[in-house]
Amino acid sequence: MLSYQHGFHAGGFADVHKHTALCLLLDHLLRKPAPFCVIDSHAGRGRYDLTAPQAEKTGEWRQGIGRLTDTTPSSDGLRRYLEIVRGFNDATGMQVYPGSPMIAARMMRPTDRLILVEGHPAEHAALFREVRGDQRIHVHRRDSFEALSALVPPEERRGLVLIDPSYEIKSEYERMPGVIEAVLRRWANGIIAIWYPILPELRHEPLLAGIEGLSQPTLIAELTGPDPERGLSGTGLVVINPPWQFGEHLAAAGTEMATLLFGDAGRHAQWISEAAA
Repeated sequence: MLSYQHGFHAGGFADVHKHTALCLLLDHLLRKPAPFCVIDSHAGRGRYDLTAPQAEKTGEWRQGIGRLTDTTPSSDGLRRYLEIVRGFNDATGMQVYPGSPMIAARMMRPTDRLILVEGHPAEHAALFREVRGDQRIHVHRRDSFEALSALVPPEERRGLVLIDPSYEIKSEYERMPGVIEAVLRRWANGIIAIWYPILPELRHEPLLAGIEGLSQPTLIAELTGPDPERGLSGTGLVVINPPWQFGEHLAAAGTEMATLLFGDAGRHAQWISEAAA
């Protein structure tokens, strides 16, 4: 688990899908004046250098954010996401990719709060340096799943939990439903967003089966492209307690991003969990 570093994958198509959804969820929370709290359980380092050796080694960002850099999206969600990412760069081009902590920090108000959890020593140190001095942000170095049950409900009672593991430990797929159930016992109306990879082995199926068994309002969305020779077949999101109209906005953004990223071979599909319907 502690060997994973997101710098190799930052800005790839999975990040595009996940962070577009994050922007839509944050915009929903921003509609009301009451403060909210975001808890990011696998925060990473917060900001990634796309010219660094890690990013250059895989080049994944070129098939993700790199394909959107010069586009003008029509969907509100994708347009908002690109506005945020472009704000971390200048006219010289796409050199920096913001992780979920920096996207959230950029969008949040002075009265909102951000709790970041990261267990990797080097990533935690980089994250702490990145957000140091921002009084809205609290950084923890601890086990991410253990932290969730300790950190909810936040005092604001409004907000979002983002869960974005590496899934290097395969048992995390089976463990996830129990973690979510524990969070919901303490914070039944919190929005919970879970990312998962779609691999040829379909390891995510126990995760979906377990979450659908919770009988909670749940939206599932998947972005897929051409079958790769190796690596990700696609990227998936589970959103529990999705806000009103979030599904419609994500569908519009997802359909557009599928075409921009993968052409005619791209697909974005989403559905409401049958158990929760």
